[in-house]
Amino acid sequence: MPKLSHFTLLMSLFYLVLGSLFLFTTVWIEAIPNYRLALGGAFVGYGALRMWMWFRKRKHEAGQ
Repeated sequence: MPKLSHFTLLMSLFYLVLGSLFLFTTVWIEAIPNYRLALGGAFVGYGALRMWMWFRKRKHEAGQ
């Protein structure tokens, strides 16, 4: 697997973790008191979309 593919997967996981932190914990609540649910949902959605596209691309490259 090329390095760029690893980076893409890691960024997807980063967005999922960041969104989960906003949704389910009080991390940075003083800095971002408003729109935490919207930001968390957007980050989780974007991370899930990136991961789905990564898996789809890998499956296509494998010829399945």
